[in-house]
Amino acid sequence: MKYHPNRHGISVVLAGMNLTRTTTSTRNVKLMALAAVAACALSAAAPAAADAADAAGAAAAAPRFLPVSASWPTPQRGVVLGYASRTAGARPYLYQTGDGGHQWQRLAAPPVRYPADQDQPAVTWAKGMIAVTNGARIVVTRDGGRRWSAVRLTGVPAPSRTSFVHDLTMTDGRMFALVDQTDTKTGTGSSALYSGPARGQVLRPVPGLSITGDFTYSTISSAGGALQIDLGHDYSAQRYWYSRNGLRFTPGPLPCPAPMVTFPGATPGGRPVALCATPPSAVGLGTDETQVRTAAHLGGTFRASGPLADSPNALDFAVASARDMAMDNGFSVMVTFNGGRKWVSPLSNANGGEWTSLAFLSATTGVVVDNTISNSGKPEGAVYRTTDSGHVWHALRLP
Repeated sequence: MKYHPNRHGISVVLAGMNLTRTTTSTRNVKLMALAAVAACALSAAAPAAADAADAAGAAAAAPRFLPVSASWPTPQRGVVLGYASRTAGARPYLYQTGDGGHQWQRLAAPPVRYPADQDQPAVTWAKGMIAVTNGARIVVTRDGGRRWSAVRLTGVPAPSRTSFVHDLTMTDGRMFALVDQTDTKTGTGSSALYSGPARGQVLRPVPGLSITGDFTYSTISSAGGALQIDLGHDYSAQRYWYSRNGLRFTPGPLPCPAPMVTFPGATPGGRPVALCATPPSAVGLGTDETQVRTAAHLGGTFRASGPLADSPNALDFAVASARDMAMDNGFSVMVTFNGGRKWVSPLSNANGGEWTSLAFLSATTGVVVDNTISNSGKPEGAVYRTTDSGHVWHALRLP
């Protein structure tokens, strides 16, 4: 349920990692200063011709890689996508575990190099299929990485619009992508949901599930056996849909009142839960007001289950149960154990950075990926795991 604004706002480069934010905040100022220290880590070109060599080099000894995304179909089985560096054109690496991260097997790498713009590469794994996007391309393997094939988007307006994929998930035998587009002449943005059979090669826009504005944002959740989509623009309007099978989408009552941003989720039993957050920096520099709201069932009315609380800008949200939930921001993962009435921060990152792939795989097991830089300006990354609903997080030992 990653919050992703459509290319408008401030772009911050942190040691080759691109972070987009909607408004200047304390966090952005700090990240800009860190970027200046780490600027020497930036690389220039992205040699697309070298993509074909990635899979062939999978058997070679892998250097230390920087994780950027992870996907876990079960608490024990997962894949981690990483890159040799967070610079344009960097080589990808893909590892799989079947025992919760104690042992890892290297898979043939997807033919997608690290992007040169804001796009954050993402991986998703379901029903034996692994799909990867770097924003510009989507590729999928159905045989553990031995063969990769491209997935095309159809119905994308061209050529006066730029398009990129910012979220990718597979559920109910289908693949879903949130696609952002920007009109290169007017600067107008749009966000839309694309879908297709997971075993197919084409994703098409889902009729009606799109929104247009000067500034657009979108989130998707496939938790709790339900698919939820929330699209918004300009912090003034939003639309929300839900689906029980990934084929038919029904408009539902808005989880959050405008101008709040919606992070949808669901409990393991399927009860919808949403984290509502005011626009970034609406309260103070780098601060949101957040509130947890729940509905009795899909299509039901969302009601507050906790008070408004001040927190750093919310970026992601995950639900373990009706009481245990987590959200992340630039500096920490925050957890509540009482349905949003109080939040604590058991996992922090003093230098700031980008948390990704926050998810609860069961009522007790959760994971998150952290991308940051050291005090000396060196890019660093880690995958953290909790087995007690978020009270304690441990870094996994990666290859």
